[in-house]
Amino acid sequence: MIMNAQVKRLLHGCAGMNSVRMMTGSFHVFYLFSLGVSVSQIAMLQMIFSVAVFLFELPTGILGDKLGVKKNVIISCGFYAAFFPLCTYAPDMSLLILAEICYALGACFISGADSTWIKGLVDNLSKKADVAYHHYISYVREINALLNSISGAIGVLIVVVLDSFSSVYYLCGVLFILLMLLFSTVNSVEDKIDVVVIKEKFSVYKHIRESLRLLFSTKVGVYYILICGFVVGAIQPVYHFWQPFILEQTGLIDNTDKKNEIIILGICFFSYSFTKYLFNRYLRKVIFNHYQPMTIILATTMLAACTMLLLLIIKGTWTPIIIFTLFHCFFSVPMSQFDSEYFKYLDKKNSNTVLSIISLIARIFGIVSLGIIGLLSSSFGLTSAFAFSLCCIIGIIPITIMWTLYNRNSSKNEKILLEEFK
Repeated sequence: MIMNAQVKRLLHGCAGMNSVRMMTGSFHVFYLFSLGVSVSQIAMLQMIFSVAVFLFELPTGILGDKLGVKKNVIISCGFYAAFFPLCTYAPDMSLLILAEICYALGACFISGADSTWIKGLVDNLSKKADVAYHHYISYVREINALLNSISGAIGVLIVVVLDSFSSVYYLCGVLFILLMLLFSTVNSVEDKIDVVVIKEKFSVYKHIRESLRLLFSTKVGVYYILICGFVVGAIQPVYHFWQPFILEQTGLIDNTDKKNEIIILGICFFSYSFTKYLFNRYLRKVIFNHYQPMTIILATTMLAACTMLLLLIIKGTWTPIIIFTLFHCFFSVPMSQFDSEYFKYLDKKNSNTVLSIISLIARIFGIVSLGIIGLLSSSFGLTSAFAFSLCCIIGIIPITIMWTLYNRNSSKNEKILLEEFK
């Protein structure tokens, strides 16, 4: 499929946002530790981030539907650009809290806006919009994984060569400003309507009520909310505490050579990012050509649960890194493919608000999960947090089965109605 230039630029920009954020992904927590930020303070910062997202998710989603998703994406880049330089002031907690709020606002403004923008551009291009959308989303996943591995390696290389963490953080801030300029050149999908007219005709209350009605009009909406909650719960330890956990599993947690630890973390980050790229680029396409998406989601979720269990049990120098890499490959499928499946049920007019409501509810799961993880870690150690992640992944499996059965029954009913109509 030949890609439209505007859509391709948007996809590259969205992938670029993720890769710039991941430039510090292999050492961010380690960096804060090195500056004197404690584990409890990092947990508190993550709680502040989750609460901020909870408060701002819905208003920013409504803003995206009201004034346009393009503006939301550009504003998101601005908040991300502020986050990275603020991190260099650690261990000043007041500025770190401000940084987390900026990061939360960036996440809120981009939530659903990028998918809605891509979907809007694709709908204007092809009659087979659903097929084209899945093609473009698969493409951006591939680019995401490739750029993540490259940017993570570049971040580690800069730290090792220059012996400076702060230089990477300032570079990320500059790159997000450049991304703002890139997104400003991409076509918008909303009509050019006067803002005063919008304010007169746009009822926030009615908009939210209609979005909630659409969300709960089918069982799929309930399934999707529950799955998002479990995914958010499962990914909290993986995102926030994987660095000390991997060092603990590899036996390097007490290593006095900090550069060696950075290199090990960088190798781990590159390993799972690049392998995930290869998985999405080659194997995933072959699998999706032969099996139904929900069947693949179920299988990969079960494999993700198995690899997480192995990660908890097996220790060694390199084996945990290999297992962690496999986990990311398998869990990347349910993390992303559920979005594509649910997008089939969305009304484009309310899509950004619906996605924001879902994300808002998922954040509640995230806040509760962080509280549980904090209690478990303080009582039983960091391994218990990853055991909690395993429980959340297992919780996804029965819901996926129910969603699959619902789709099959819906398809059968549609066929019966078509036959009766004929």
